[in-house]
Amino acid sequence: MDQQSSQELLIESKGAGFTMQLELLPYDVLRDILSRLSIKDVVRMSVLSREWRQQRICHPDLVLTKDTFGISTDMNTKRASRAAEFIANVDSVLRPLWSTCTTTTTTLDKFVVEFGLRRKNKYHIDKWVSFSIVSRAKHIAFHFTFDVDCFGPGCDQYKYVFPLCRLSGPSGSCVTSLILGYVWLKLPPSFCGIINLRKLTLNTVSISDDDLRCLLLSCALLESINIEWCDSLSSLLIGQELCRLQYLRVRHCELKMIELHAPNLTKFEFDDYVMQTVLSDSSKLSEAIFVSNLRVLDGYDDVLDYMFTELPTALPHVHTLLLLLTVNQVERFSNTRDCFMTLRHLNMNLDIFLGPYDDSWVMGFVNLLELAPLLEELELHMDRDRFCFENPRTVLAAQGPPHRHLRSVYMSGFCDVLGLAELALYILRNATVLQRMVVDPVAGMMDNALTERFCSVRNGGSSEEIVFPTDGTQKCVGKKRMFAKNNLDKEEFCHVLTIL
Repeated sequence: MDQQSSQELLIESKGAGFTMQLELLPYDVLRDILSRLSIKDVVRMSVLSREWRQQRICHPDLVLTKDTFGISTDMNTKRASRAAEFIANVDSVLRPLWSTCTTTTTTLDKFVVEFGLRRKNKYHIDKWVSFSIVSRAKHIAFHFTFDVDCFGPGCDQYKYVFPLCRLSGPSGSCVTSLILGYVWLKLPPSFCGIINLRKLTLNTVSISDDDLRCLLLSCALLESINIEWCDSLSSLLIGQELCRLQYLRVRHCELKMIELHAPNLTKFEFDDYVMQTVLSDSSKLSEAIFVSNLRVLDGYDDVLDYMFTELPTALPHVHTLLLLLTVNQVERFSNTRDCFMTLRHLNMNLDIFLGPYDDSWVMGFVNLLELAPLLEELELHMDRDRFCFENPRTVLAAQGPPHRHLRSVYMSGFCDVLGLAELALYILRNATVLQRMVVDPVAGMMDNALTERFCSVRNGGSSEEIVFPTDGTQKCVGKKRMFAKNNLDKEEFCHVLTIL
């Protein structure tokens, strides 16, 4: 009994010794320990360990979402109950970190709140905004779109009015990145900008044209702007120069015009909701991405004719162009007359689910190649693993002028779709300096018309939006490969053609 009691005392003393060591460890060491854990593990540990709570040590990246707390998304649970549970969990995490009601000794790199909250939750959100500011967080995100099924101008009354003025001036000097979702922004006359802001994302945000213009111009160091689903905007017109801007993304915003003076802009993403684009000063534009939202309908629309006709004018300096279209929309390039004089790389991802009805789209593609006389690299990716017919058809090369700069061509998802083999033969016979053409029967694009991930050989694996073509499925690959061999595998092309 004496031996057992002594062992128990030893264990207790070791436990007490550990508590003392925890208290004596430097703040930076404790913070480094936490930074190596996920935020979900940190939350669990703070609930179970009184010692950690007493230390008021915070993870440098506070990302508070439904997944952080394991909150159910079951629609049978009332929205108010889910919101109350989320609010209680966030408050339980933040409460120990406050030294007083208005200040904190915590410093953060990232503070993120993502959940379906509304204006009626203002009391709690205001406290979190204050915490993000006094904790000197560099990256702040308040995204309330999750679990919210109300969209459109009529729902502005439900949106939390974000106090952007709190970040204006010295109080927000630490903020370099700001993400706002499902909020309402109203700039006060005294707003003087967010001093060090470099990256801004607005998603489903209600803001007027004038307030957005004021916001962008007052943030002199802005390098990245991402605007999505902002229905309140009618245009984006800024006469003054945005000299630091390098990246601009405008999606799902029905704007009459985008006109910016951004001499250092290098990447631009937009869609067919934008009626007109003027970026004449952006001589450093190296990459542009254009997505057709109407491709899921594939209906006729005069707006598309205008967009395809004006695309070279909108992007006069672009070097790399990525297009996500339907195969039938390519025919609209037949009416385009202005040239892409600086275009070197073209990546076209085509949805062939609704067509093509015939091979007339090929002439639009041939005209597009003619409009890019200095094009060197071409990627053409079909997104569907469609059935390949047993009965062969006669394939003749499409007609068109020679191309004297095209060196490399990669086609994925190659199949017997009308016009594709004809286009391949045209390139093989008319690209006078062609060094290599790869024909891949595997369709690498996602088999989902609502998915917007580009298939690319150059950037495969480097981004979540980019997939490598050979990662696709193997449906009907044998038949597609045989179709390619029967129509393209000729002795005159053996030095440049590879059929995978």
